[in-house]
Amino acid sequence: MRNFFSGFFQLGYVTRNVSVAIAAFREKFGPIEFLINDPTSIDGKAPPTRRIALAYIDDVMTEIIEPDPAQKTIYDDALPAVEGPIRLHHFGYLIDDHAAMLERLRNMGYAVPLHGSVPGALDYSYADTRADLGVFSEFIRLDEGGRAFFNTLPRTSTR
Repeated sequence: MRNFFSGFFQLGYVTRNVSVAIAAFREKFGPIEFLINDPTSIDGKAPPTRRIALAYIDDVMTEIIEPDPAQKTIYDDALPAVEGPIRLHHFGYLIDDHAAMLERLRNMGYAVPLHGSVPGALDYSYADTRADLGVFSEFIRLDEGGRAFFNTLPRTSTR
């Protein structure tokens, strides 16, 4: 079985307002272009997020999540007190077998408070690894649609 940390590809942040956070990010770090996604319902339920900004900086994806304030979410504890800043919430890992990873996480004693599927795109799960790593860990298995979507994301090279 692969090392737990194999497939690292993403730094996941949370914020109170994606637009304000992107403006602050660009002011500090330069002209990074983001794709902003407005999630639709997942498995027939309202998504826990209002907006998600995505961009690759070199080979690492930066994700900035604006949770839905009307819901209790796994993002709430990491939210900054004011609009503008971002706070690290999770590390993201690409995996090949979602069911096997869920079983592995259970065997390791990690709760998986959020998981689901976007048919034709991806399966995802968030493991509560905060006690050991300080942040959640997100595991994503991509289908063709997910790979195609990730390939459309803006890329900034620092090299």
